[in-house]
Amino acid sequence: MKYTDYICLKTGRYQSVGKFGDNIYAYEILTGVTDSPEYHQISKAEFDSFETWSQEYISDLKKMYEIINRPVICSGYLGREELDPSLLRNI
Repeated sequence: MKYTDYICLKTGRYQSVGKFGDNIYAYEILTGVTDSPEYHQISKAEFDSFETWSQEYISDLKKMYEIINRPVICSGYLGREELDPSLLRNI
């Protein structure tokens, strides 16, 4: 799968959550000067609660920081377009 196979299901400011295929939930954040997308795997529970944790105050972004510290499973950057299945976790 490529990063272009991502299906956005819920959106927030500069971020969204969605799926790759039927069962890989992902958090998308736009990064860099060109707003290139970067994808991190999330659980179904994190997907379901996106509206809550995406609205955290700037001083309390615990869930977002936890997610962005996970491996980037694919991104819009050259050379990272393909989803790397070896980085997927059972969450």
